Amino acid sequence: MSFQILDIVLYNNAGKQRVLSLKPGKMNIITGASKTGKTALIEIIDYCMGSDDCGIPEGIIRKTVKWVGIRIKVTKGQIFIARKLPEPGVKSSSEVFYEVKKKVEIPVYSILKQTTNPQTLIALLTKHSGIGENLNIPPSEQTRNPLSANIKHAKFFCFQQQSEIISNRYLFHKQGEPFIPQAIKDTLPYFMGAVTENHVAKMERLRDLRHKLKGLERRLSESESILGDGISRAHSLLSEAKDFGLFSETQPDKWEDCIKILQRIQNKPFEPEKEIEIEGDAFKQLQIERDQLTQNLRRLKDELAAAKTLITEKQDFSHESKEHISRLQSIGIFTSASDEHYECPLCQSTLEPRSFPQVKDIGNSIKKISKQVRVMDERSPKMQEVIRTIGKRIEDIKLRLEQNREALDAIQVSNERLQKIRDRNAKRAHILGRIGLYLESIPPVEDSSDLKREILLLKEEITSLEDELSDEAIKDRIASIISIMSKDMSLWARELKLEHSEFPLRLDLKQLTVVADTEDGPIPMFKMGSGENWVGYHLVTHLALHKWFVKKKQPVPRFLFIDQPSQVYFPADKDINGTMDNIENEDREAVARMYKLALNVINELDGNLQIILTDHADINEKWFQDCVVERWRGGKKLVPEDWI
Repeated sequence: MSFQILDIVLYNNAGKQRVLSLKPGKMNIITGASKTGKTALIEIIDYCMGSDDCGIPEGIIRKTVKWVGIRIKVTKGQIFIARKLPEPGVKSSSEVFYEVKKKVEIPVYSILKQTTNPQTLIALLTKHSGIGENLNIPPSEQTRNPLSANIKHAKFFCFQQQSEIISNRYLFHKQGEPFIPQAIKDTLPYFMGAVTENHVAKMERLRDLRHKLKGLERRLSESESILGDGISRAHSLLSEAKDFGLFSETQPDKWEDCIKILQRIQNKPFEPEKEIEIEGDAFKQLQIERDQLTQNLRRLKDELAAAKTLITEKQDFSHESKEHISRLQSIGIFTSASDEHYECPLCQSTLEPRSFPQVKDIGNSIKKISKQVRVMDERSPKMQEVIRTIGKRIEDIKLRLEQNREALDAIQVSNERLQKIRDRNAKRAHILGRIGLYLESIPPVEDSSDLKREILLLKEEITSLEDELSDEAIKDRIASIISIMSKDMSLWARELKLEHSEFPLRLDLKQLTVVADTEDGPIPMFKMGSGENWVGYHLVTHLALHKWFVKKKQPVPRFLFIDQPSQVYFPADKDINGTMDNIENEDREAVARMYKLALNVINELDGNLQIILTDHADINEKWFQDCVVERWRGGKKLVPEDWI
């Protein structure tokens, strides 16, 4: 996939069109006088292909033209792109008209409007040119970001402006601008095919394999660590278990066998109380007796507390009752002639019935309370006896507990065997706990032989990919491509009779220049003299590159636009209708050789390359005239005079 240019279109403010039609797969020559707009054509095409800034010169074009457009031939049809010129003081416009069909007619001015933007346009043209997924990753010691090639980078190899074709320092379009040289170095290997289309996929595969390898190596390291450090740890635990009677066999050499024995030790029932029971039955009986005494003592203390609480409550009741009786006994001052009538003890007046509580009722209350107080007083000695009995039983239990403690101390002091058993069982329980903790902490250990085999296969695949994707491998492929291109460059340089053409020529990607490998050492282009050589070396290099792009179907647009290649032979001040009558025959022959070389390359590539040349020269030979698409003289220019 790629494309060539069919038409360059200008629209003025009134909506009129100026169409410059070109022939795909042919050499297209626009010849004409100075100041007719030839140099602006490259900038118009560049602007329509999504450039960040509008490089169209200020002047007639910017004042009269509203939109510029190009019609492009792509693999499966045609595209028309138009872009509005920016307003004065603005670098560019984001208004882009884009249309794609099997056959696109050049639209009229009235339908032009924004249908996309420059960023999307770049993506669309990148796809149409056949540029796939790619990524240049700089060396680890360099800080620049990875770069993905797109159509903007491909344009470096499609244009040669008037000032570039004659430069002895810069070989490629915009090479003199900041950051562009590095971008050319980073993307040219991809466009040349030294970095393959599936390079990014292989890079992703390599990263995945490295990540997987790291994980497998970590698992192997853990496994080997378990087997290495683990065997000494397992032997240590088995030795301790043997000292405490948990293990009596010979220690195995393999870690797996040690683990099996440790698991068997851990699962074996361990009942330390049986040995204590056998060795210290008396001690155990004393322990049981002490527990029972302690329980009885706690129960009696609770009963004693309850009894004392009851005594206290009874005493409080008795005291309050007696106080109440004393208050009620004052009723005795009342005398009664009958049960129904009473006299006041102070004034001897007769009291009305029911005017106060009946003295009889109060008397009955006194009798009732007095009876209750007598009962409480009669029972108090019995409760005191109960408290004394409970206290005596408590003292008896305390005495028995003291005797029990003395007996236990005596047994513990005298029975060293029991103490040793207790200590030994505690240590055995401790080592069993450590064995359990160790067995729980070890991860499952897989068969390391399969793991090692998988790691080996991964390393072999990684090594193969690293070799294929390494900088050295890419450099080798680039060197091979440059060597092939060098044959054409050297042959064509001899045809153009350039200086140093008797020596092999090559493209130097590191310096982005042309080098002649002479017997006295390499000579770069900037050390070669004369503009004729510089123009010639630019021409042979770009023709060799495009021949390679075509032969290898690389994703670079299939056109090369060169502005005024004959300027060193045919300057503007000697231009008289382009006839070159005012220049030497040798110079005329040199110009003819350049054009014939370009025409021969186009014919060799059988329509797969389009070359567009703008120049003063107008060679009066049929092969040249057949290639002229427009002649801008006698008032004919890029911008029609009636637009001005």
